[in-house]
Amino acid sequence: MKLQDMTEEAFAVISQWKYDPPYDMYSFRGRPNGYLGNRDTWGKEQFCLVDNGRVVGQVSCQMEEGALWVGWALAPEHCSQRKGHLFVQKCVKEIRKQKGYSGPCLLRVAASNQRAVKAYQKAGFTFLKAVQDEVAYSGKQEDFWVMQQKEGKTGRAAWC
Repeated sequence: MKLQDMTEEAFAVISQWKYDPPYDMYSFRGRPNGYLGNRDTWGKEQFCLVDNGRVVGQVSCQMEEGALWVGWALAPEHCSQRKGHLFVQKCVKEIRKQKGYSGPCLLRVAASNQRAVKAYQKAGFTFLKAVQDEVAYSGKQEDFWVMQQKEGKTGRAAWC
């Protein structure tokens, strides 16, 4: 499995991902996503995780105030298999390597998304604080957790 720059082909695959309820708010299909489609960020902030030629994940990162903020999406066919923490660990390991970064990694997750929260905790992330923000493309405000993984803590990063 390898982290690669976002490509037109990967973008076409990811933009068709559709998740089952209650996670359908994270679906890409049928929703404009200016960030995902912003080619200026490809290879700088946006990457895809590829396994044997298949796109299995979308990974994004931004440096802000001395910390690396990370985010990702796992291909729908790989969800609910109790491997999310391994995916997260692999993404963090790869993005740290790509950026030459060993400091803290931060993420935001909807507090209601307990499936993701558990995966992040199992991957070594801990709760820092709660913030209110809009769920993408919904106009709905919700509690989000800011979680942190300390410097260099990637843990085991096996996948599949």
